[in-house]
Amino acid sequence: MPKYGEVDWDQAECKGSIYTDLFYTVEEQRSILQYEYINALRSVCARCPLWATCLTYAMEHEDYGVWGGMTSVERVAMRDPNRYPNQRLRAVEELALYGITYEQIVECM
Repeated sequence: MPKYGEVDWDQAECKGSIYTDLFYTVEEQRSILQYEYINALRSVCARCPLWATCLTYAMEHEDYGVWGGMTSVERVAMRDPNRYPNQRLRAVEELALYGITYEQIVECM
């Protein structure tokens, strides 16, 4: 598992192209728009050359925010299939729309 300082975050798709605070504040949304915002962030993550590194890092080190296209709850759901099963399924289905497979997600765990 990479540590934060071991990753060249300057290569990330979100760096300089989007207000990165959105990756955190989206989890505070409590409306139907939250899913639209999350999917907009997923589209940025899916085309990022650091996608797998970002998600791998977050699976181990981040408890909040969207990392690698997954929210904190979705990452918990991936690590523990009995917690939040609907969140897990939704995340896998939505990431598949952007070309990210379940197998690729599992490799990041």
